[in-house]
Amino acid sequence: MKLPLISLSVLLLIGSVSLKAQNLISNGSFENYTGCPASFSQIDSVVGWTVPTSYVSTDFFHTCAPLSSLVGVPVNQGTGYQFPHSGDGYSGLFIYAPGPDIREYISTELITPLVANQCYQFEMYINVLNGVKYTSDDIQVLFSDTLISGLQGFGVLNYTPQIENTPGNFPDTLNWTLVQMNYTATGGEKFIVIGNFKNDANTTIVSFSPNALAATYTYIDDVSLTLCTGIESLVDENNFLIYYNQNAQHIQIENSTGKTARFELYNMLSGKVIQTLLNENAEINTSGIANGVYAYRISIHDEIVTTGKLLLQ
Repeated sequence: MKLPLISLSVLLLIGSVSLKAQNLISNGSFENYTGCPASFSQIDSVVGWTVPTSYVSTDFFHTCAPLSSLVGVPVNQGTGYQFPHSGDGYSGLFIYAPGPDIREYISTELITPLVANQCYQFEMYINVLNGVKYTSDDIQVLFSDTLISGLQGFGVLNYTPQIENTPGNFPDTLNWTLVQMNYTATGGEKFIVIGNFKNDANTTIVSFSPNALAATYTYIDDVSLTLCTGIESLVDENNFLIYYNQNAQHIQIENSTGKTARFELYNMLSGKVIQTLLNENAEINTSGIANGVYAYRISIHDEIVTTGKLLLQ
């Protein structure tokens, strides 16, 4: 039977949308597992995930873990407190720890090999453990046509990742931070490895908790790899322009909504340091605030309309 032209068009559109929405990472939210974690270094309990080294060191956190295990959700590791970005679990690894060059990684096999010259969009959400001294924007992704496994030690892997987090996109302890990168495949890539492939000297770290552990430990959730849509997303910041003027030591905010908004600034330990109302434009003095990465949010009528981070230095 011949389909009407309009019906055929609809079917083609639906098929196209489904293809573009397919996540080539089968268990990117760490929900499927063979057993609840009972201690650290149990990422191999998560279906489809492993590590490229001979010793499993990366951690798995889940709500099913015993309270005494230190790998529960939302409380873990004695100082950590974070709900998953979605579902009930997430992973965690050291991005930087002096040792020197102590690193941890996670790896998974893609559902299908990548197609040459095809653009793919990689996404994941990251967050920093409470109780570490630093945050870092250095996290990268390596694509490989072969499984990388059995490597010795905890050092930096001797590989060159193809994509990396946007410089300045620092995660914090308050909100989950989106990491989004595009990759044009050479063809046949079947595996990915996530972590920091830079040595200590080339890793960017920012201190936010001076008396804490001299390291940065990052939670990871909702990892995905999909076909690029070819359409650039326009992020409407609700007519707010926000930037930090280092020379004048103030935050400049331009509000063109015509509405009164509330601006809040939080330090990396989730403490509110500034709250003020915005009618139009504002300059907020930061001379009495310590240097570091801060999270901000703006709300109108108690509805959060935009969030982000600022590096004060």
